[in-house]
Amino acid sequence: MTGLTKLVVAAAAGCAVGSFMTVQIVQGQAARKPTPMDGKLGHIAFAVADVQKTAQAFATVFGVPMTKAADFRDIPWGPRFPGKLMNVKRIGLDINGVTFEFLQPLDGESPWKDFIAKNGDGVHHIGFSVPDVNAARDYLESKGGKQTQAFQTFANYVDMTAAGLPITFEQTPLQMPAPPAPAK
Repeated sequence: MTGLTKLVVAAAAGCAVGSFMTVQIVQGQAARKPTPMDGKLGHIAFAVADVQKTAQAFATVFGVPMTKAADFRDIPWGPRFPGKLMNVKRIGLDINGVTFEFLQPLDGESPWKDFIAKNGDGVHHIGFSVPDVNAARDYLESKGGKQTQAFQTFANYVDMTAAGLPITFEQTPLQMPAPPAPAK
């Protein structure tokens, strides 16, 4: 066998073995047990001091239409925080098939106000739409997360910092109920 023939045979054998191994590795990575977090990306949310300014900057950079801000008042923190209410101004923009949510805390306590005080403007949470919100919350808590807010009975924030992830995840149902009316 000539040197060139040996090289071609070795390359072909290497490609065949590499192809087989790649398929095995990818198949092994795909084989996993489903979790309650299986669903779809819902949105990426930013806590910001000036919702109008930040959303306008995103709209300009990405060339998307600007939407109006809406105030939401007296939002209950949820059952683990009895009596606590939040107030927020929100703008949502659809950018490249993803909703970017901008949240400006208003008066009173809120996880967004706490976030801005500690970190400044930035990504506050990533929202996932899941089949069972409570099962997803319980799952994240079992991984070291801490629930920090529950909007109504159908959405939760779980801070994952103690689990080694520098983010909060929000879980909402795959089929959202009608949103509450903004405050007037």
